[in-house]
Amino acid sequence: MMTTSTARYHGLDALRGIAMVLGIVLHAAFPYIPGMPSAIWPSDNSSSYPIKIVFEFIHMWRMPVFFILAGFFANLIITRKSWMFWCNNRFLRVGLPIAVFFPVMGLTLPWIWKYGRTGEFYFFYSNTGQPFHLWFLWHLLIFVLFSILFRMPGKSLVALMRLLNGGGLEVLTSFLYKLKNVIAVIIFKSKFPIGFMLACGITNLWAGGELIINPLGSGLYFLFGFSLYKNPSLLSFIKKEWKYYLLIATLIFSLYIGLDMRVAKDITEVIYQTRIGENQTPDVSLFVLTRYSMEIIGAVLFSIGFIGLAEDKFGSYNRFFRFISDGSYWMYLIHLPVVAFTTFLMFGWPIYPEIKFVIATSFTAGVCLVTYRYFVRATFIGLFLNGKRHRGSNFGNVCPGCGMSFRKLERFCTGCGSELAR
Repeated sequence: MMTTSTARYHGLDALRGIAMVLGIVLHAAFPYIPGMPSAIWPSDNSSSYPIKIVFEFIHMWRMPVFFILAGFFANLIITRKSWMFWCNNRFLRVGLPIAVFFPVMGLTLPWIWKYGRTGEFYFFYSNTGQPFHLWFLWHLLIFVLFSILFRMPGKSLVALMRLLNGGGLEVLTSFLYKLKNVIAVIIFKSKFPIGFMLACGITNLWAGGELIINPLGSGLYFLFGFSLYKNPSLLSFIKKEWKYYLLIATLIFSLYIGLDMRVAKDITEVIYQTRIGENQTPDVSLFVLTRYSMEIIGAVLFSIGFIGLAEDKFGSYNRFFRFISDGSYWMYLIHLPVVAFTTFLMFGWPIYPEIKFVIATSFTAGVCLVTYRYFVRATFIGLFLNGKRHRGSNFGNVCPGCGMSFRKLERFCTGCGSELAR
C-alpha cells in the first residue's frame, strides 16, 4: 500500500481534469438558461429548463472541487519537492499562460460577444470583460502571493512561540497551539463538515456564493484541500463513504431546484439587481437565504463525495483519463471563443435548444481534443502547459499502475515497482 508521500492520485487528477472540461458544458448552456440577463451573456430566442438544471448541478460543485484539488496537489508538490519549487511551478504554469492568453482572449471574445448581441460581424480588440473565463488563474496566483507574504511572518510567529515556551510561558503557548488545532479540526478535519460549511457560507455570502469575484471563498476551498493531503485518515473515510456524501448532496440539490421552480430568487440575482438599481434595498427573504444555504451545503458535499468516488473507483492508472487530464488545461484555455461563437451562430436555427446545446458542446469538445492531440500534446506548447512532453511512439512500455513511460522495454516499473507487460 502506498503512503501519502509516494501515492499517485490518478483519480483526483482525473477529477481535476473533468472539472476543467465541464467548463465547456457550462458555457454552452448559458444562452439557453431562462431569464439569463443580456448584460451577462447573449441569449437565444428559445430557452430550456432541463439545460438550466444541468447547468445548476455542474455549477454548484465544479469550481469548489477544482480549488480543493488545487490545494491538495499544492501540498503534494510542496511535500515532495519544496515550497520554492511550487512557487516557481505556479508562476511558470499559471503566470505565463495568463500573459499569453490575455491578449488572445482580447482578440477573439469581444467581437464574438458583439456578434452574439447584435448579429454584426467585424473584428476588433478590446480588454473589456477580462479576464473572462481565466479568472481562476488569477486566484491561483493570489494564493501563491499570499503564501509568499505570510511565509516570513509565519516563521517569525513559530520562532516567537518557541521563545515564549522557553521563557516559562508554556501555558500560553499550549493554549494557542490547542486553539489552532481545535479550529483546524472544526473547519478542515471533521468527517461531518458542518464547520467548513458554516465558514464557506459566511465567507461567500457577500458575493452570493460566486467564487469569480471572491478569492477569499475560493481560498477557503483551497485550504481545505491543502489540509486534506496531510489528513490520510479523512481521505480514507471519504474514499470509503463517498456514496453517503453524494446521496445527501443529491437530496439537497433536489430541494434547491424545487425552490427555483417556486421562483425563489438566487442570492446572486438579488445582489446583482441591487447594484444596478437606484435606491433599491436587497430583498433577502427566507427563501433566498435557504436557497443560498443549500447551494453551499451542496457544493461542499458534492465536492467531498466526488473526491471519494474518484479515488475509490478511478484510483488506478487509465490511459483515457490520463489523456483527458493532460489535455484539460489546453481545452479550457481555448474553449470559450469556440463554444460562444458556435452557440451564437445557431441563434436563428429553428431547432430545439437542447439540440443546439448538444451540438455546441460536442463540436467544441471535438475541436479542443483534436487540436490538443495533434498540435499541442507532443509539442513545446504541451511542455509549456503541463511540464512534460508526450511522445507515445518513442516509449517502449507504460506502467499500468502509475502511468510512467519508459523509452526501453523494462521488466519492473521504477516508479511503483509493478511488473510490466512484455
